[in-house]
Amino acid sequence: MDAWHDMMQRLWARIGRFLVAHAGAVLIVTLLISVVLAFGATRLTFATGQDSYLNADSQVAIDNRAYQDLFGGEAMITAIAMEDGGSIVDLFTAENNAEMRRIQEEVKALPGVNGAVTPLTALEWSQNLVVAPEGSDDPTASVAGGILLGATGRETDPDAQAARLADAATTVERLEAAGEQRLDNPEWVRFLLIDNQGDIRASLRPFFPVAPGQEPTEANAIQAQMLTRLTGNASIEEEGEAATEVVEIVETAELSGARTLTTGGPVLLKDINDYLQGGMLVLGAIAVVVMIVVLSLAFRVRWRLVPLLVMAIGVVWTFGLLGYTGFQLSLVTIAGLPILIGLGVEFAIQVHNRVEEELLLERASTPFVESIRNIGPALAVATVAAAIACLALLASKVPMIREFGILLAIGIVLVFAAAIVVPVATLSIRERRSPTTERRQQRVVERSMVQLARAPKVLVGPLVFAAVALFAVGMVVEEDTPIQTDPEKWVDQDSQTIKDLDQLKAETGSSSELGVYIQSPDGVLTDEMSAFVTGLALDTLEGNADTLVNVSSLATTVFYLMEVPGASPLPPTGEDLQNAYAVAPPDIQQSLVADDGNATNMVFLVGQSSLEIRKDLVDELRATVQPPAGATATPAGLAVVGVGLLDNLTANRLLLTWLALGGVALWLVIRFASLVKAALVLLPVLLAVGLAATVVWAAGITVSPLTTVSGPLVIAICTEFATLILFRHLEERRAGHAPRTAVDIAAARTGRAFFASSLTIVGGFAVLLVSPLPLLRDFGAIVALTVAIALLSAVTVLPPVLIWADERGWVKAGRSTATDPTGADRRSTEAPV
Repeated sequence: MDAWHDMMQRLWARIGRFLVAHAGAVLIVTLLISVVLAFGATRLTFATGQDSYLNADSQVAIDNRAYQDLFGGEAMITAIAMEDGGSIVDLFTAENNAEMRRIQEEVKALPGVNGAVTPLTALEWSQNLVVAPEGSDDPTASVAGGILLGATGRETDPDAQAARLADAATTVERLEAAGEQRLDNPEWVRFLLIDNQGDIRASLRPFFPVAPGQEPTEANAIQAQMLTRLTGNASIEEEGEAATEVVEIVETAELSGARTLTTGGPVLLKDINDYLQGGMLVLGAIAVVVMIVVLSLAFRVRWRLVPLLVMAIGVVWTFGLLGYTGFQLSLVTIAGLPILIGLGVEFAIQVHNRVEEELLLERASTPFVESIRNIGPALAVATVAAAIACLALLASKVPMIREFGILLAIGIVLVFAAAIVVPVATLSIRERRSPTTERRQQRVVERSMVQLARAPKVLVGPLVFAAVALFAVGMVVEEDTPIQTDPEKWVDQDSQTIKDLDQLKAETGSSSELGVYIQSPDGVLTDEMSAFVTGLALDTLEGNADTLVNVSSLATTVFYLMEVPGASPLPPTGEDLQNAYAVAPPDIQQSLVADDGNATNMVFLVGQSSLEIRKDLVDELRATVQPPAGATATPAGLAVVGVGLLDNLTANRLLLTWLALGGVALWLVIRFASLVKAALVLLPVLLAVGLAATVVWAAGITVSPLTTVSGPLVIAICTEFATLILFRHLEERRAGHAPRTAVDIAAARTGRAFFASSLTIVGGFAVLLVSPLPLLRDFGAIVALTVAIALLSAVTVLPPVLIWADERGWVKAGRSTATDPTGADRRSTEAPV
């Protein structure tokens, strides 16, 4: 190892001499590179669609793409509520009907819209079903009449047959009494909307919902819904633009006696996307201000803001390089910005602090070379370890978390390069013009860091036990920490979008949907497929009454049309479906059956429920549904994407931490060629990881997709702190100091750098606490907490254990160098500030 140490020392010394000798040219080249890469940063795009949550080749993603190709993308919902106690029947006036038709046509004309169905459209279908063909005044000649007669003929129970005949007679009476068959005739609308028992027809409840807990009676029929289906598999930008235009058009509606509210998942995702592109930059700017304050107060050196320059260059290099590769930012990857801001400042502080130390000690003729020669290897080891910890995220099943790992690994390396190059080149130019002469003594921070490192030897055993025990506890409780995967909970809960979604759920009981598409190569409008679809829909709805509000499909619409109290629950025939489909408005046709007739759509409106409950429902559908031979029934839609995200996040949460820890351990063993040194670095890492996970669990914090990466992040940050402490201890031991003295000198001379860098990282993440997005607030709080834990773990656990191991001869420092290469004495324990 002595030969390896000498080789690395010579290499870093050459790097230091080059940077000092060509400082001006180095800074110019650095600036030019930064300008070129800054243009790359402008090419970054943002992605918050399903490709960020699901692997493109996963079955869930494949199914959802197929579903959207067949039946369109996400839905925008327009709730129409009557005011001043009016009935929804009053909505259908000539003026309002004309207005709904105008809105529908304008919305359908938008480039990002697949189709739109208004309450008027739903009533038009009902009217087409019950009105007799032109030239006939026989109600039984209508499509609905034929379907009902056919059902009566299929009854085998005389009582059931009598119930159907009696209900049919009542229907004919009501039809004749309704008057003129126009959709601006209140009595005709009431006949179409209300069944013979005085309830909203079951087939129309998806378009005429009632508030949760209310019975679907005529008295409660005070609202309706318009459904706008966006283009399938569109980008988040396309969806967002279409959603905005839909809202703008609907807001122009002048519906007498009614108010409208338009919202939906696309609006929510647009809000997230807009914040990523603007809000994060604002938070980044605030973080820089916080760091300026921290550096001004806690980092008492000349030109103390140089670390901010390093940070800016490192961030520009990272995002610029990724921009040229076509990298897309997401909810998770954008969070790499505050991490790189913090690490960039932290790395630069370590280099800057060492340079100032060498200048103040006046023991070397080449202080910059000495600085790089000593701090370079330590930071390099820490950088590789941090990159390895981040690359462990590549094992995640969530694409945006894998991309987060790539971004951080690249960013950490580039920040390290900037931290080596910029401070040395900049400060060497400063020293030529204005040499440092002021000498400061120890202050409170340095003395405090020395005291923290002076734990009694008797605590070595308990500290080791506590580190291992807390790590074990943390790994156990981390699996019990709940994950928040509902996008509605990621955003500002006081935003208008959330208020609109809450109002929609309060009025209709739902704001999301679960789709199931059924395919059969022999067509879906057959007796066999009709029976299967009807049974699947009704059984699923009945078995999940607490989760699902209602269901809409061609088969259930016809089934509900045939449903009569006291009669047998007969499924419609294939001919029934064909006849009903033939008279449906085009927008309803395309939402229910694919153009080739081989696929049909079933949409459940999902009530307020946790994603875990929805996951159980989806899993049950996949496991228990048995379609006819050759047919398939596949869950899809936004709810299924959320379930897929939950599955991916929970599949290997602990594995990511274990991989990061294992990768870092292997690297340290290889680099140090010593199990003892690797174990010494890992001991505070174990404590930090376990303690952070335990605190989060004990505090009852619900983690988000973003905060599930905190394990590898803690490993990266704590490994850096511990590595720097170990390297400095070994350096002082090679200088001839005893183990205790070496630790004291290391703590005193690096204490302010550790303190300042920790404050900048904690302050940078604490800025996220002012974000309106709970997703980012929780992430900021957890990372700020874990950084503080990482620092305390490194400076309190490692020193006493290090001394204990060193005194037993288990830590080999290498060849003694009581004097530096220039002959200056290195035994002084004075610690300048």
